[in-house]
Amino acid sequence: MDQKVFLISGGSSGLGLAIVEKLIRQPENAVISTSRSNEKIKRALEQYPSLKGKVLFLTGDVSKPEDCTKIKEQIESRYGKLHGLVNNAGVLTKGGMEMVSYDQWKFNLEVNLNGPYLLTQTLLPLLKKAKGASIVNVSSIASVRPGSSVAYSVSKAGLDMLTEFLAGDLGPYKIRVNSINPGLVKTNIHLDNQIVKDREAYENLLKNALPRYPIGRIGEPEDIANLAVFLLSDQADWITGSIIKIDGGAAVFNDLIPPK
Repeated sequence: MDQKVFLISGGSSGLGLAIVEKLIRQPENAVISTSRSNEKIKRALEQYPSLKGKVLFLTGDVSKPEDCTKIKEQIESRYGKLHGLVNNAGVLTKGGMEMVSYDQWKFNLEVNLNGPYLLTQTLLPLLKKAKGASIVNVSSIASVRPGSSVAYSVSKAGLDMLTEFLAGDLGPYKIRVNSINPGLVKTNIHLDNQIVKDREAYENLLKNALPRYPIGRIGEPEDIANLAVFLLSDQADWITGSIIKIDGGAAVFNDLIPPK
């Protein structure tokens, strides 16, 4: 089978790492991960030793034009084209307007919204060469139902509109663009972004959130990876411009329904 090339931003931890791990199960896939942190790359290789030699780990900040250009140049020189892009890199800052500083607000929008725009724009020539590429933006149910962070919710709402706009804009190039919107998933994002102080506090966060999930459990990274890899595949060839909730029912939770 012909080799397909996939890039996952933020692919050294959390949801991105789960997507990377699932993609490499198909030996014909060439998988590239970007990360701002060498420490996260080291941690990823410790967690999944099977990634060594099978994933091209690149360092770079997707919110910086010069880093996106370097990423593009490395992919172009090695592969010449790009079949799939997962805009997964993201940050989280907790709080409303009185708590979140303007610098924190800008940082969230730079990484969560400007980053996907800039990386997609930079890599567009390589995506066009694939003659049938797929872009998956990792958003959040916080985009449609305000969560605990004004900056995060607004950045993800903007990402959803970017998804819908680009689906129409890039459709003539046979490039599909979709958004997946997870609920709470067990990753390190709350710890890495210092939303909680330690592992015990994080476990309490998960426990307190559980009643809001009608399906009866918090999400696992593999749940999100399954959907992302499907949207990257030819099986999803007629799906574009979709905003897909994957949240165990959290977005439709209604505490007025009598308990079962």
